[in-house]
Amino acid sequence: MGKYPNLTDTESIIMEILWRDGSVNSSEIQKEIKNVLNWSRQTVNTYLNRLIEKGLVGVEEINKRTYRYYPAVSRDEYAADRAGSILNKYYGSLSHMVAGFVKNGKVSDTDLDELEKLIRELRKKGGK
Repeated sequence: MGKYPNLTDTESIIMEILWRDGSVNSSEIQKEIKNVLNWSRQTVNTYLNRLIEKGLVGVEEINKRTYRYYPAVSRDEYAADRAGSILNKYYGSLSHMVAGFVKNGKVSDTDLDELEKLIRELRKKGGK
């Protein structure tokens, strides 16, 4: 199991905004997604509070009525954690995972070329 919990599709929408913008207040989030999801201020705040409880979002009080929210974890760190969790749960090893993708046609020749290049670069750095 990973360090971070899975995000629901709805939570992902908010996190993508925070990862992109860094720090925003709830009204800015509401304005951005109102046309798509028609969320109320309270709905946005409910999701923000869930993300705070999950340890994925931090909050800073600006004044008694205004708070700024920011990602407590970077997008890259979250993605790496979730990928590692999936790898451990379903594949057992990175090589088995890549082999599964290749076998099922999910990896192109370009992807394989990029992987080979990455492997060469990592080997030069001592595998770190």
